[in-house]
Amino acid sequence: MRDRAYIPCDACGSADSMYLVKLVDGELAFCGHHYNKNKAGLDKVAYEVIELNKVEEEVPQLETAE
Repeated sequence: MRDRAYIPCDACGSADSMYLVKLVDGELAFCGHHYNKNKAGLDKVAYEVIELNKVEEEVPQLETAE
């Protein structure tokens, strides 16, 4: 089950995007293949990269002493 909308890769248009790259003048969405292929150039111009499919691990809660 998906908890977000399908976002196509801006490079190939067919793969589901895994990375959202924020630039000063907009943003680009890339599948893993095209993000890795263009990573060196993107690192120079992007101010933020968001991994869209990342699953946050639940942080265990400490038990309180009574």
